[in-house]
Amino acid sequence: MSIRRGGRTRHLGIGTPHAGKRMLAIADEDAITVTDLNTGEIISRHFIEPNKNYWRDQNKKPGRWPSSL
Repeated sequence: MSIRRGGRTRHLGIGTPHAGKRMLAIADEDAITVTDLNTGEIISRHFIEPNKNYWRDQNKKPGRWPSSL
C-alpha cells in the first residue's frame, strides 16, 4: 500500500493476502494503522520513520532481514 505524507510517497508493507481489499489508513503523529473496511480488523501498524520510504508492519516479526531493525 502506498500513501503520501509530508509531500513524499511512502510504502506500507501490509502483505499480499490483503491485495484488493478496501482499507482505511489512520495516521497520528507516531504511527499509521491500516484496517479492513469490511471487518474492522487491524491489518497492520507502522511506525513513522521520516528518513525511510518503506515502513514495515510492526505487528509481524521481520522476515528475511531480521538484523535490519
